[in-house]
This record gives sequence, structure tokens and C-alpha cells, in this order.
Amino acid sequence: MKFQIEKNAFADVLQAAVNAVPNKSTIQVLNNFSLRLEGNILEVSATDLDLGIRAKVEVQGERDGSVLINARKLLELIKNLVDPSISMVSVDVQDYLAKIQWSERGKASITGFDASDFPPFPEVDGESLNFAASELAFLAEKTMFATSTDSIRLNLNGVYLEAKDGNISMVATDGHRLGRASIAQDGANLSNGAIIPKKALQHILHMVKPDATIEVRTSASHILFSSGSTQVISKLFEGPYPNTRAVIPQQFERTVQLNTQEFQNKMRSVISMANARTHKVRLQIDGNVMELSANDPDVGGDTREAIAVTHNGEGSFSIGFDGRYLAEIFSMCKSEETVMKMNSPIGACIIEPAGEDMGFSFLLMPTHLTDD
Repeated sequence: MKFQIEKNAFADVLQAAVNAVPNKSTIQVLNNFSLRLEGNILEVSATDLDLGIRAKVEVQGERDGSVLINARKLLELIKNLVDPSISMVSVDVQDYLAKIQWSERGKASITGFDASDFPPFPEVDGESLNFAASELAFLAEKTMFATSTDSIRLNLNGVYLEAKDGNISMVATDGHRLGRASIAQDGANLSNGAIIPKKALQHILHMVKPDATIEVRTSASHILFSSGSTQVISKLFEGPYPNTRAVIPQQFERTVQLNTQEFQNKMRSVISMANARTHKVRLQIDGNVMELSANDPDVGGDTREAIAVTHNGEGSFSIGFDGRYLAEIFSMCKSEETVMKMNSPIGACIIEPAGEDMGFSFLLMPTHLTDD
């Protein structure tokens, strides 16, 4: 195998693929990039057996071939060619020895391995959906934050994707908070939903341009994201996913509408004095005024703020939340006004942007106030 490639293009394609290289693996082959040259197209692949990334780049090909090369050594070498006079890199592989040259005197060599030892990527030949990258980013942003890290209930560690009757939705929950988002797309349909690992979504969105188109194809066990010369393939988490619709209240005894940015500003003032373990913030609603408060018995401190709201409900009302979760949800609402819908101090609270349906909403479970 022999080719020449622009240094920056080489660095970019290696940087994209290295995200699938495990940090530490007892399986030696997984520590390598698979480089495969056909004509003027170089394919760089990496996998940790759960996630795989394949990226292609145009080169000046001289001799087809393939090889495995230590991923982090190769990437480190190319990234450290910082001399601005270096524009091209030549790679010549013979008998698994990769000779890399970037100037008359600048050269290195890395011992490689037989590419046939590299684990093949699974074929994903099921149903497919097509997204604008901005659409997939919207769905992911409103849901990924709520994925769990529970090592027992692995199905909650992913984002659930479903498509029915021209409506594509994603939802994620860790049992304390939930994010749901949807978009309309004519003809969109998947026979079965898919529980997608958060990491796979993050990688494809990081690798593609905002105006790109992404094809998403699923099988019973894997999902493939494909955009231009880039592919991300991942195992799916095994289901079933919980019926999240069953936990979302349909009627509410109380709604509160308030200015999104003003609430965020006041939350920042209050949360600084919340307990470092619980991060609990109390919301006390009396008429059209909401008081925000927090205290930390461990250090003997407390703080209070107030904000004008539009309150529809009977009498005064107190409810507590993890202030970090509440602030994070409000930061994703993006609307001028936000609505909180509640039934009781221990029931689920729905938080969503005010106005016409913007395609997303959040659920947050309160914390008990008995120890205040």
C-alpha cells in the first residue's frame, strides 16, 4: 500500500476514527486503525466491538493494500507535524512496515499487522430514516441529557428512537427526569423502536457538518449512521424500553408560566447555597409570586430570591427539585416564557416552552421537602 495525502486531511480522518478506539483493551487488534486503500480512496476504520467508525478520504493512491497500525501512535505522529511547511504526507507499507515521510529528512516507521485480523463490521440492512443533521441534533439535544448511567438497567442508558405515521420521536429517562422530542416527516416509519447508546449519537453529530444529511438504518441488534464518507455503527441496547407515555400526566391542577431567562438568573443565585449532596431548591408559589430558596445545614447558610409568575391554581404551593436538573432543563427551553405543570409536591412536573407546540417537553420528579 502506498499513497500521499494532505497532512490536515489525514489528521482529520484519524481524529474522527480514534473515537472508536478503546482506551485500554486486552484485545490487541482493537488498539489499531485499519487502513485500506482502493484507488484514490483511503478508508480508516476503528472499533471497540460496541461502536465502530469508518471514514473515507481522498488521497493520491499509488498501490492498493491494507494494514493495521497502532491508532494512537499514528494519530500522535501526524498531529505533531506542526511545521507549517509540511503540507503532504507519504505512507508506504511493505511487509506490514509502514514508512511515513513528510520531508526530505523527516520520516518515521511503525510496525503494522495483517488487516485480515481486524473484526468485520456487522451488516445493517434493516429499515431506514433520513434526517437533516440539524433535525437529529434537535432530537438528541432534548433527550440525551436524561439518559441513565445505571449499570443494571442498561436499557435506560440509551435514547429510544421510534417512528410511526410520519412522526419521529426520541425519548430518554433515568427515572428522575425525562426528555421527549419529535419531528414530523412524511412517510417516516419503523416497525420497532431502537435504544441508541448516547455515545453513538454524540459521535455522528460531532463528525458531520450542520447542513449534512444523515441516513439512519437499524437492524435487530445494530444501528448505522451514514453521512457522506462517514459511518458510525453501534450495538443497540436490548429492550424493552419503558412505556414513558404512561408516566406523563395528561391533566394538571396547577400551571405556572414565567420568564425563562429571569428564572435561570435567579436559580444561579439560589443554587450556590444549596446542599452539596442534594442540590435541593424549594419553589414556594403564593399568588403570582414564586420564591426560590435553598439552604445547606452542613455549613449553616441559606439564600432566597423571588420572581413574578402567572399562576393558575388554588392556594399556595411548595415543591422541591434538584436545582442542577431544573437549571439544565430551563437552559434547553430556549423560549421567552416557560410553563411548569404540576399536580402535587410529590408528582411529576412537566416543563415545556410556552406558546405553540415546539416539539419537545421535559418531565422532572420532585424531591421531598420534609427535611427542610
